[in-house]
Amino acid sequence: MVKHAAGALMQTFAPEDRGGDRRARVYRAVVDAILDGRLAPGTRLPSARQLASEWKLARGVVDEAFARLQDEGLLVRRVGDGSYVAYPLPRPARSAGEVLPRGPNAAAQRALAHFAPRLAQARRFDLPRHDLPAPVLHPRAWPQADFPLSTWRRAMATALSEDHRDQLGYGPAAGLPALREAIARHVALTRSVRCMPEQVLVVNSTAQGLETVARVLLRPGDRVWVEDPGHPGLPLLFEMLHLRAVGVPLDEQGLQVARGRELAADAALAVLHPLTQVPLGQRTSALRGAELLQWAEERGAWIVEGCCNDEIVYRGPAPPALYSRDATGRVLLLGSFEGVMFPALRVAYLVVPERLVEAFGAARGLLGDHTQVATQLALASFIAEGHLASHLRQLRTTCGARREALLAAVRRWLPPDILPGPTDTGLHACLHLPARWPDVQVAEALQRREVGGQALSARCWQVRGRNGLVVGYGGSSPIEIDAAVRQLAAVIDELAPHRRQPTTRA
Repeated sequence: MVKHAAGALMQTFAPEDRGGDRRARVYRAVVDAILDGRLAPGTRLPSARQLASEWKLARGVVDEAFARLQDEGLLVRRVGDGSYVAYPLPRPARSAGEVLPRGPNAAAQRALAHFAPRLAQARRFDLPRHDLPAPVLHPRAWPQADFPLSTWRRAMATALSEDHRDQLGYGPAAGLPALREAIARHVALTRSVRCMPEQVLVVNSTAQGLETVARVLLRPGDRVWVEDPGHPGLPLLFEMLHLRAVGVPLDEQGLQVARGRELAADAALAVLHPLTQVPLGQRTSALRGAELLQWAEERGAWIVEGCCNDEIVYRGPAPPALYSRDATGRVLLLGSFEGVMFPALRVAYLVVPERLVEAFGAARGLLGDHTQVATQLALASFIAEGHLASHLRQLRTTCGARREALLAAVRRWLPPDILPGPTDTGLHACLHLPARWPDVQVAEALQRREVGGQALSARCWQVRGRNGLVVGYGGSSPIEIDAAVRQLAAVIDELAPHRRQPTTRA
């Protein structure tokens, strides 16, 4: 049987395979022979010395491969007797008559059929390749080249140094105290939010923050106001949490609270971006914000105030957050550092009213999750030492120049009835198109030219009649932005050359 086993292994370990990682190749040869059935359970293998001689390898290479196979339960090694294929195998090879594992049950199949197509549609708004630079004008492009990576690298090195060896354990569920304190100072400076560090909950993403809000404050079947147009995946997220999302339209003053009352007066939550609405870019007026706070107080409802690159303000100081005007503790502030630092950071925060601190801290602990501790340490020092504030000052200058380049290119190359929406804050803009240029066709034609604008109508959920192009300028140079807008002008000529009106802007 040993001779038979040697032959079976030689069929797998061919001479041309002897380069590269030899231990991995020996391991693979034995595993393949077992899975193929050439080495049956209980078969005695040749000795490591014999295989090393036949394969012209050091004996230690074979011994180490055998040790790994033993650790995984595929081999049984007996001193003075030899090595045997385990019987029974922990994961036996599938025979011809073996019954395949059952697929998802009926409920899972229904969920898959219901959610998968919509999830795929929402993913169309992600970057096409996360390991490649974003296309020019892509709304999710971020100022990658501007981030002080060397400074961040030093902060991470310090966080993983011997001085912080005691932080290798599980971190506090609500976040490290140093980071919660740093975030409290950050929102005070950038959004006029006064809160205690204990009110800050560190989470891995804004989606996780919303999920936590839903678990703590809402019940299955509750209705939720969401901006329409807005984030394409938000209604789907709430539906997966067994909530009912209701799209509420916007006008020049922001979320139409009166319309929200008509559509779902009994909603338990409203989610909006008062300072930088995505994708329209407009701000919620003080009057509309007061209406929203009054509705929440009357109904006992909650408001999640989202922040999307709100720290990058081009015209004057940012108005106070809705959170700072809340006298009854109905508003929760949800923000992230991904847009102004880098998306792979995966650190977001939730600022909750004081009376909710204990409940949210307990929920975070029950979910058994915490944000990576070393990253929290590094971010805390990055903020405390002034690096984030310095980086934001630079972004306001560099991205401000890119914003001006976009607006200048729109004025220079596009017809006067293509109107840019508000761009006072953030890194994106919405170019409103006349109906004669359908935004889906424009976006598809731009994609073929490797330009990343997205159709506004595709970001609408229940609202109809919106027609525009959502673009981002944070990750491109002024020259690239100008060239991309010229591509947009060429697309417009291709789609309806006889309808184009001459550009008469100054």
